[in-house]
Amino acid sequence: MAFRVLIIGGTGQVGAAVVRALAAEPSCAEVVMVNRRAISLTADPRVRQVILDTAAAQFPAEATKLAQSMVAHGDPVYGASCVGVGKGSMKWSEEELKALEIGVVGGFARGCQAGGITRFSLLSAVGSTSKSRIRYVRVMGLKEEAVFRDVLARLSRTISGAPLSLNSSAARP
Repeated sequence: MAFRVLIIGGTGQVGAAVVRALAAEPSCAEVVMVNRRAISLTADPRVRQVILDTAAAQFPAEATKLAQSMVAHGDPVYGASCVGVGKGSMKWSEEELKALEIGVVGGFARGCQAGGITRFSLLSAVGSTSKSRIRYVRVMGLKEEAVFRDVLARLSRTISGAPLSLNSSAARP
């Protein structure tokens, strides 16, 4: 059975690996990457990018429109967030991390849900907890709480501290 994926964070180290794995999967009909700026894509016509201003107030509404257009094809659609700052997280203030990890990812998740996507995969960090004294682990815990409590409480969910594989519930129907 064919499936489609709407992904944010598909240009980073983990996200790019997820996009490559999805493109290699014959049953993946389409991968739509939400990017802040255009990148060079592979020649695979099933992978496309949509450029959106993730800081804009209308970002969740734009994600909703994308999700709706994908759901309209009739195939199962999965939302995925591979957003992360990687090794550069020490250069970010806690408020900047929260704006990205909670604000942008939360807006994307709300858009996916409003657009009819019922399965969502969230890249986080192993051991994330909002009670941690470690800033990054604390922000990841806050992200998980915010996304799953406020947005995706009724949706299937996968939290991964490692790259997703095509055997995970996030990539296969």
